[in-house]
Amino acid sequence: MWRSRKARGSTELNAKEIAALVEASNISGEEIRRWHDDFLKHYPSGQLDKKSFWEYYQKLFPTKQTQESIGNIFQMIDTNNDGNIDFNELLVVIVLMSHLNALESRLAFAFDMFDCSGDGHIDREELADVISAIYDRAGVTDRKGENDPNKRAKTIIDKLDHSGDNKINKAEFIQGCKDDPVIRNLLAPNV
Repeated sequence: MWRSRKARGSTELNAKEIAALVEASNISGEEIRRWHDDFLKHYPSGQLDKKSFWEYYQKLFPTKQTQESIGNIFQMIDTNNDGNIDFNELLVVIVLMSHLNALESRLAFAFDMFDCSGDGHIDREELADVISAIYDRAGVTDRKGENDPNKRAKTIIDKLDHSGDNKINKAEFIQGCKDDPVIRNLLAPNV
């Protein structure tokens, strides 16, 4: 997964970023540059706040999605929680909505969102944080017993971890979600 340019404050794409975006998106470098130029023409700061994202998203994908569901997409993409997304993060949405139709691709995307450390694995702490965030969004307040995020994370990892390293890699996550609709509905409900 590529890194956001927010930390650098840059609005320009370098060759390395373009190559990473091409590989991740299967969109040509030329098309990425066109999208990027158009993006900067409308958003010279290189950033979209939540309201601007909602308007941009509606133009790209004129669907009947609610502002709340688009807001949830924004929150997932705003990885550093600063209230803005940059072009790289926006491209994640474009790719997801335009090109990802297969279940495995959507599950792979979910895995990448949950892999906060970017190490190619989801450990129990990362999974417990994801489950807590899912509970927060769903308004689940009972977090005792089987609903305890740490306990739930341990149960899921015990079930999906076939390599025995107490982590879930992408292949284990995808296969586990495909095989277990309960886990899929918890971790990737719209997939």
